[in-house]
Amino acid sequence: MQFFYHPDLSHPVFELLPEEAKHCVKALRKKTGDKIYVTDGQGRRATVQIMDTSPGHCTVQILEIEEQYAMRKHCFHLAIAPTKNADRIEWLVEKSIEIGIEQLSFIRCEHSERTKIDLDRLQRIAISAIKQSNTSLIPLMQIIDYKDFIINNNTIEHRYIAWCDEHNHEEFAQQELKDKDVILLIGPEGDFSPEEITLAEQNGYKAIKLGSRRLRTETAGLYGVCVYAGMQ
Repeated sequence: MQFFYHPDLSHPVFELLPEEAKHCVKALRKKTGDKIYVTDGQGRRATVQIMDTSPGHCTVQILEIEEQYAMRKHCFHLAIAPTKNADRIEWLVEKSIEIGIEQLSFIRCEHSERTKIDLDRLQRIAISAIKQSNTSLIPLMQIIDYKDFIINNNTIEHRYIAWCDEHNHEEFAQQELKDKDVILLIGPEGDFSPEEITLAEQNGYKAIKLGSRRLRTETAGLYGVCVYAGMQ
């Protein structure tokens, strides 16, 4: 069955959002009596039955709700500097959600070439991604200064910072990540500054590398997502 999105599944009968209703009725030609899935992006998936398809509307009734549908028990939190090219950020959001991610923070670093992002647009991309991949969780997304992120996120035991250094021999893929909550820091195109690296290490972040190749920022982020997902 097709996946649709609605932020509120608290009512037994509700209308799909206008764009979702248009896609459901006009594009997919769903009709009264058909069943579809609706997720709220917070881990819930409802099986619903279409009750009415009057022009511009699609009213559905909830038949069953699954809590924490397709959700992992542990959290992968990627903190990454936004790329200069906004398209690459959007690509990262889409692919990370399709593979699996719980939190995504965009960090403003000393060498950042972009300090603002369109979170509303990324939210729309996230909704499309959960529908595409039949998942139920839109990751928490924010943009935050690097120092604030380090100070505010020190309760997760397994914290890593990836940066380019010939003396950095620890591989992220060789860490014990199974059934662990993990934070991974990825810097901007110009990498983290020495002061930022020192601050992270002083706050319990372990320096690691992401293989032997120099990766683009967004590729490094997706690599981390894939490594973690592969161990769960």
